[in-house]
Formats: sequence, structure tokens, C-alpha cells
Amino acid sequence: MLKTALVTGAASGLGRALVVQLKLHGYYVMEFDIAYGHDVRAPRASQIPEELDVLVNCAGINRIGWLAEFPADDWDAVLDTNAKGIFLMAQACLGALKKRSGTILNIVSNAAHMPMRCSAAYNASKGAALILTRQLARELAPDITVFSVSPNKLSGTEMSRDIDVQVQATRGWSAEQAREYQLAGLLTHEETPVEAVADFIGYLLQDKAHHKFLAGCDLPYGA
Repeated sequence: MLKTALVTGAASGLGRALVVQLKLHGYYVMEFDIAYGHDVRAPRASQIPEELDVLVNCAGINRIGWLAEFPADDWDAVLDTNAKGIFLMAQACLGALKKRSGTILNIVSNAAHMPMRCSAAYNASKGAALILTRQLARELAPDITVFSVSPNKLSGTEMSRDIDVQVQATRGWSAEQAREYQLAGLLTHEETPVEAVADFIGYLLQDKAHHKFLAGCDLPYGA
């Protein structure tokens, strides 16, 4: 039986790399992305396959800014995509996942574990995604396995490039100052390649035996 996966945020960054990895591991992959007319904030039944082995919630956005000036609309956009989007996609895919005793993998972030300046909305959304992962794992066990991976700052993604620009504008720093500040907090002093994270996740999702006992767990990735 052909394995089927649905990956949100599939058009770029880690989502794109995960599509490639899952295909290498024998999955038919549905690429779910706002760029293709798929919105995690409003999934439609017609966009969900009838049977599903794996749902990867990778779609995410970020907005940064000091609390005093941070727009409520930006708060809503970040929380609706990064946290509510996971809830809505899990709900929409529940029937399809039950048919295959499937798996939900949520891409969270080290932001769920570490507060950062000018990042209240993103950190709150990822904290919500983390506890939602644990809640879903408990509610959907034992048939559906739910766990998460929390990458550190990824290299070369659209979000990373956008955040670098936002950090410069918010802090009044040069590109070099912003880069030095962010790399100083990483043990390797380098951003995590998306291919490395995708390869790790590809192994975990290759077979349910590789991740069955990770139910409710969050795996940090990147130093």
C-alpha cells in the first residue's frame, strides 16, 4: 500500500526539504501551502486525502517588534498560522489519519523553550504548538502518534532571511551585527541546514517503528 503524507508549508524552506525526503522514503506527498491555494487557517475537506499516514504541520510565519508598538493584527496572524493552524489541520485530517493509524508531526521551534526579545507572538505561538502536541498525543493515542521536532535557527530559509531583515530594522543594527548576535547564541556558531533536519525527520517517518515511542515528545534539533 502506497504511503501518503501531507506536508504544510511545502513550497519552501524546511517544508520543501521534507517533501523531498518523504518522497525518497516512498511516500506520495500532498504539498499543502498558501502558495498553492491551501491555507492552514481554513482547510477544506476537498483538500484532504481520504486516507493519510502522516501529517506534517510545518507551515509557519513570524513577525517581530517591541511590545509597545506590536500590531494586534500581526499577533493574530502569527497565532492563527502557527498554533491554530495545527489544531485545524489535525481536526481536518483526523478521519484520514484514523484509517491508517497515522502520525502527526508538528514542527515547533526552540522558541517554545527560550524567550527572545521582540518575539512575543512567535514565542507564544510555538509555546502553544508545543503543549498542543502533548495534548493531541494524549488524546489521540494509541492509534495516532503525535510528536514534535523543535529546530534551532535554520539556514537559507525565507523565514530566516525575513527575520534577519526585521532584526536589523527593529534593533537598528547592520546585517553583520545582526548575524554576529544570532550566531553567538549557537553552540556550533552556525545555523542548522534544512537538509540536516529533513534527513533526520525522514528517518523518523520512514517507518512507524522509528517514532512510535516518541508519542508526546519534543525533539530539539540544532545547537
